[in-house]
Amino acid sequence: MPENPKSFLTKKLPFLFLVLFLFQIELTFSQADTNNLIDNFVTTMNNAGLSKNQTAKVRDLITERDRLIAEDIKQQNELKAKYPFVLHDEETTTKYSNQKFIRALSEIITIAQFKQLFLPQLDARIDLMANDKFNLLKKRYRLTPDQEAKLKKLLSETTTNEIIIKEYYNYDDNLSWNNYTEEKIKSSDKERELLKSFGLFYSKNTKTDNLIKKLNDANVDSDRIHKILIALQILQERNDKRLKTWRENDAANVINFHDPDDDEYPIYLEFREQLSKILKIEEFETVFVSQMQNRIIRDSKKEFQTLRVTYNLTEQQYSEIEKLILKKNTEKVVTEEYYKYSYELYQQKLRAVEYRHEKGIRETVQKMTASNTAK
Repeated sequence: MPENPKSFLTKKLPFLFLVLFLFQIELTFSQADTNNLIDNFVTTMNNAGLSKNQTAKVRDLITERDRLIAEDIKQQNELKAKYPFVLHDEETTTKYSNQKFIRALSEIITIAQFKQLFLPQLDARIDLMANDKFNLLKKRYRLTPDQEAKLKKLLSETTTNEIIIKEYYNYDDNLSWNNYTEEKIKSSDKERELLKSFGLFYSKNTKTDNLIKKLNDANVDSDRIHKILIALQILQERNDKRLKTWRENDAANVINFHDPDDDEYPIYLEFREQLSKILKIEEFETVFVSQMQNRIIRDSKKEFQTLRVTYNLTEQQYSEIEKLILKKNTEKVVTEEYYKYSYELYQQKLRAVEYRHEKGIRETVQKMTASNTAK
């Protein structure tokens, strides 16, 4: 026969009281430890130069946060005493309490004060991240001991600023990401200037390393390589700014009317225009033509097959014509990509390229056909 529900609860009550009693004892000792921590933190705030009003507000804020967390723990324990499985998201609750605390804290103290108060907690993370950045750059460059010391110092400073910014705005994911991204851009600018003072090119990844090598192979001088790298940096900054604006608009508006001039492709075309003003078309071809080979070969094969079934030539003659077609399509594709930033301009240039090459191919084929007929 099923046990009476009232009898079941009566048997469970002593256990519930025991759990609550133990929790109360733990809470009492925990409260004493918390008070000591708060008193120590008040001393830290005074040493950091916070006003009495700021210190009092922060102390109240910490006390309120601890109260909310204690209430949440109490509720969890009460639920655990009643049920074998508790539908309670502890992680989300703690995250909410911390975000609420940081938001209120940011309204009381400045970023500079936040840094003075919390930097010791972040030192280990900052050292780890700064060392990772340094080791990556060390693999990329040959540095003297003096240059290594200067680079380490800069990376420590910039990483500190990045992490402080990120944590100060941590109550809002978008705000934290936006400000953190802006700070990383400033860091990149400082790294570039330092490496430039060492006589080195600033490279953030192996893709940039590969570009620098190709530019050197094409005998592009250092000043123009620096201009291209700065243009790439600006391209990245504009894209970051675009994403920031979109995030802000998406967060603030039900319908976000994006500016088409601020899309990724127009920004990319502006970079391409800068690139064409820095590099001559012959240099552009040397650096980038390898990326266009698949298209060039595909177009050339298609065109050659059409010509092959139209004219009866020898294999040697076909080979000569095939080379002319390949040369034509190489210049066509390079011309289109070089002037890509302007549809009207690259169409105009393409017409001139096509006319010149097709005229030459046609005349060559006619001479070959006439020669074959004469034989």
